[in-house]
Amino acid sequence: MCDVEYNDINRTFQKWHTELKGGKSKYEMEREQRTSVSRYRKTKATLTELLFVVFSEKDLAYLDIMKQGRNSNSKPRPEKFMLDLEKIDEFYFDTLKFE
Repeated sequence: MCDVEYNDINRTFQKWHTELKGGKSKYEMEREQRTSVSRYRKTKATLTELLFVVFSEKDLAYLDIMKQGRNSNSKPRPEKFMLDLEKIDEFYFDTLKFE
């Protein structure tokens, strides 16, 4: 688990990063043509704890699946399993906290 800070409302970090990398990529320009909204960038993440979770093969049926869209080469990304943190106690094993 992390405490995360995101880019400000003016997207200052995002603008700086775009300039640093030499401008918008082909993927970004195509995304803008599709009028897809750009996500806010994380500017800082501080690790607060690690959760150790154990899943068996049968547990996968209880997880949600997230379809992720596509990669920069337009190929679809593989699906990912999602764990609802409200239900983590069903799978929870141990925690390591950082202070």
